[in-house]
Amino acid sequence: MNQKSNATEQSSTQQIEVRRLRFGLSYELPKYWNNGDDVRTYIFNAIALLAPAFERLAITSVLPYKEDIQDPLLKEQVQGFIGQESAHGSEFIRMQCLLKNQGYNPKQIEKLNIDKFKVLAQKFSPEMHLSFTLAAEHVTAVISDLLLTEKNWLSGAPKEMAALWRWHAIEEIDHKAVVFDLYKAVGGSYWIRVKGMLLMTFVLWMYLTRNYVHLAKTDKKLLSPKFWLKTVWILWGGPGFMRKQLMPYLSYFMPNFHPWRKDNYHLIKRFKEAYAELPKLKIVDFLSDY
Repeated sequence: MNQKSNATEQSSTQQIEVRRLRFGLSYELPKYWNNGDDVRTYIFNAIALLAPAFERLAITSVLPYKEDIQDPLLKEQVQGFIGQESAHGSEFIRMQCLLKNQGYNPKQIEKLNIDKFKVLAQKFSPEMHLSFTLAAEHVTAVISDLLLTEKNWLSGAPKEMAALWRWHAIEEIDHKAVVFDLYKAVGGSYWIRVKGMLLMTFVLWMYLTRNYVHLAKTDKKLLSPKFWLKTVWILWGGPGFMRKQLMPYLSYFMPNFHPWRKDNYHLIKRFKEAYAELPKLKIVDFLSDY
């Protein structure tokens, strides 16, 4: 067995631990909390506005299969996946409360998200629903890898906010293969997997764009050419938030794809080993500089 296969096997057999943390997010959070930069702040805020509804959709996609899983380890991992996603949704709802305090309208956006995702879930077959979640988990894992590899994306954030996003990134990498392994276990096909990614990509960026526009419109930046040029630069230019995700995103379409073929377990290993030894009050300090 080659080194890559060993990494895949080892990482896929890890326990998925549920950690319900609180980060003490402050209502005094600066409007442009990410290093005073509007675009960098909007990128993360747009994700936060979508996250709780996406987490719910992910959880409901695995529920039809949960009781019929034959592999005891996979069954335990799916339960851990549900617990982690539930914890993430709760924390992003708390973050949305801060955004409401800044003059945005997260409640309206959240209701639209939930209503639209309910319609999608009703139209999906169980296999397509699971494929949609599988695709979303890959994209989230790619973003998480970027955040943990390049600290500058959160280097100017308040420590509580940096800790929240790094915790989320760590756990998204932690469980990145669970839905894939479930999908394979229930006989999911390659072509439905591809179709799910194409559909999920369209839905994800449509909703994220809507959220981003809402933030810009609220702050009266919608008609500013300078703002949109800066947005394009940060997403696709030198900083490259989107550009740097492109090749990892495309790896999903390989027939032999597996999430752990990208062996980045080292990015989360230190946190998983330290977690049990750290008092919860010190978790924020540990994560903020992770």
